[in-house]
Amino acid sequence: MKKVLLFTLLLSIISSLYSQNFEKNKYSTEIDCEYSFTYQQSERLKSAAEDIDLLRYKTIIRNGIIEEIEKLYLNDLQLGVLTKTELKLFRNMFYAKNGYIFADEDLTKYFNQFEWYKPKSKDITFTDLEKTAINKIRIFENEGNVKYNFEGADIVWEVWNGGADQRGPLFKLNKDRTFEYTPSQTINRLKKIQGKWSIENNRLILLAETEEVIFGGYDNYDNIVKGTPVCIQYKAPVKISLPLNESEADKKYNLTWSKNWIKIGSTDCYVSNKKEE
Repeated sequence: MKKVLLFTLLLSIISSLYSQNFEKNKYSTEIDCEYSFTYQQSERLKSAAEDIDLLRYKTIIRNGIIEEIEKLYLNDLQLGVLTKTELKLFRNMFYAKNGYIFADEDLTKYFNQFEWYKPKSKDITFTDLEKTAINKIRIFENEGNVKYNFEGADIVWEVWNGGADQRGPLFKLNKDRTFEYTPSQTINRLKKIQGKWSIENNRLILLAETEEVIFGGYDNYDNIVKGTPVCIQYKAPVKISLPLNESEADKKYNLTWSKNWIKIGSTDCYVSNKKEE
């Protein structure tokens, strides 16, 4: 009996420690986060590091893991999985990290659950990396402005990363509504993602069904030197929403290898192969 009481008391103490600053608010309700998940942080991050985790940013938002937003590169597919509310919270994490005083009471309540949030001023500054991340998230919050006109053809969209030798296949969108995504400089170990695609309100909607990845085979510098190819079937398709916008790369840099350019998510892409019946 004493052991049961002691165990119950211990659970109560742990729960109070990890939810001491949590107040229910509209944002936590909208993302189905009624309490802080900080106590699961190490296990969830370990899982995200070992697996190709399209839902990784959802974990970061719910746990307020600011050290994980200080990355050089935000991935379009992982941003595309987020809802409007999650994108707003993700963008405002950079404000909260720098001690911004929110006018939105629910944002204040949401970030108050994390010990690192210390509101101090409305006049804050961002690093160049933070500015880039905030602007990239805004792209996904806004609606696309370009209509997709290639639904009756098999199209290979290649990505351009700033140099003549820095380009390669990114999306293959087939007229039978299947797609294949091949990463350029995106999620580590990923070879391709496959599934179904559609167009909704100037957005490319991907329903990811399977992944082909390489597990293991790292050297001391985190380079993949060998590994085992594995195909992962999702339990349910993962929806990825990528806004379609006008690309100015061809005009800005006088690129002439394709007449058809579009910005898919935050990436400048061009048609490298088009096949019609």
